[in-house]
Amino acid sequence: MSRSLLLVVCDFLLLSILALARFDVPEDAIIAKDSQKVVSKEVIERISDGENYDDVVAELEATNETLLENLSSDKDALVAEKEELEAQILERQKELADKEKEIASRDQVIAGNEEAIARAQEEASELAKQREEIAKKREELLQSNAASKKELELLAKNLEEAKKKQDELAALKASKEKEAESAKIELAATIEKAKAGEKAAEEAKALLMEEKKRSDALVASTTKIDQKIDSLNQGLAGVGQDLKVVGEGLAGVGDKISTVTKEVSSVKEDVSGVKATVAEVSEEVSGVGSKVETIKKEVEQTAAVQKENFEKLNERQKQSLNEIYTKYDNNKVNLSFEFLHKGGFLGAERKEKFSMDSIILADGSFAYTLIHSKESPFRLQPRSRSLLTVKGQITSAKLDKPIEIREIAFMDDPRIIIIPLYINPKDLAKNSDIEIFSAPKNPYLFSEAVIIDSKERRFGQTNFTRDEKDSRYIKVEHESFAFLTGKFDPAKSDLVFSQKGELLGIMVNNNYAFHVKNLGARLHSGSRTLLGSSFEPAKTNNLLASLVKNLYGLSKKFQ
Repeated sequence: MSRSLLLVVCDFLLLSILALARFDVPEDAIIAKDSQKVVSKEVIERISDGENYDDVVAELEATNETLLENLSSDKDALVAEKEELEAQILERQKELADKEKEIASRDQVIAGNEEAIARAQEEASELAKQREEIAKKREELLQSNAASKKELELLAKNLEEAKKKQDELAALKASKEKEAESAKIELAATIEKAKAGEKAAEEAKALLMEEKKRSDALVASTTKIDQKIDSLNQGLAGVGQDLKVVGEGLAGVGDKISTVTKEVSSVKEDVSGVKATVAEVSEEVSGVGSKVETIKKEVEQTAAVQKENFEKLNERQKQSLNEIYTKYDNNKVNLSFEFLHKGGFLGAERKEKFSMDSIILADGSFAYTLIHSKESPFRLQPRSRSLLTVKGQITSAKLDKPIEIREIAFMDDPRIIIIPLYINPKDLAKNSDIEIFSAPKNPYLFSEAVIIDSKERRFGQTNFTRDEKDSRYIKVEHESFAFLTGKFDPAKSDLVFSQKGELLGIMVNNNYAFHVKNLGARLHSGSRTLLGSSFEPAKTNNLLASLVKNLYGLSKKFQ
């Protein structure tokens, strides 16, 4: 408390005490009237003792006057002091009012200063946050730059390897095409020779039978020829059967070609051995060449027609629902992820596992699988996770060892994740019994599709249509759904197959499915995410945040 304020308070208390003091004369006091004297009990006692009354009275009067003077003086002094005190009080009150105004002004200044300080503190805190964010972004940019550099190096390496593999595949393809062409030529030549040999043998047989009577030596030769002719007829019958299935491939035909070639070679040796014997009938056989050429053309035409018809028949050949589900169930693989994220109480770290079944698909020399991000480490709904580590693998009873999931990427529908296997499909099929699926070449050949719920092991059949505005999606009809394993509604992550057993799509919601086609052109730019020891949490979490925005940017019916 200041000195001035203390003085004011003391003055105020003094005045209050003076105001409460009473200077009234007691009720039992004897007040002297005009010309009366106040005689105390003591004076009366003194008089009664014989003292001179006049002296006592004079003494009393003097005392009374002295008292009156003293009282008057004291009164004046008190009045003056009172006035002085009142003046001081007024002055102190004025000073107090001034001090109160000054204090109020200072309080206002202090309040303003406090508000300014608060604003400054907020600005300082905001600036500190901005500095932290800038530092964090700078660090992220540095990490991203390093990661991008590393990724570019890896991409360059992968591109070089892919180019090398492409060259190898191109050379292998050219070699196989050359071999196939040679096989076709050999097949045509073999068929031609076989037909010519058959015709010549038949006519030679007839001529030799007529000549049988002329020579015993010819009889033995003719018997041998008959045997070879029977064998040749059997081989030609086999060739006829092979021509019916020629569209299935050249592998089986090649084996038969080899057999027929050996038989024809044997026949050629036997025929050359009897040329001297049948020299006399050579003129009659001379017309066989033209007939063989005609037969060759007819065989080629028949083979081409049979191949075309077989391809058309095979293309339109439907599989039953049980066949499609059995094929899926026998060849499914399990994808599992282990991940650490901030999902515990108050942001504590939490370790979780996720697994689901899917199938392996192939596009040329590229093997991959597709999954819906629902409940996976990379989910986008109801909210994305704050991931710290992620690793995964693909397992199956038909695989010798698990396949490590090295990376993932997101499609133009960010809920669909593509996982490359880094394994050649041919090598995978060779080293395991897993049947590899493919996307349909003609997805709209049939109007019905088979829906498989891998989690609940249920399946059914329904109609589907291509979305009229966005061909990246197909619409599943619920009204026409035929249930074979108990009623269920198509839902997220269910697989959609064509009636040929090819993968049409993956359900993204209850009505629409992501259409599996043109996947190379539908990858989300910059969505390649490495797993395992190369996993980058900050980059991945930022990517998931941006994918959430892309998801809500889709049409409402596809969300």
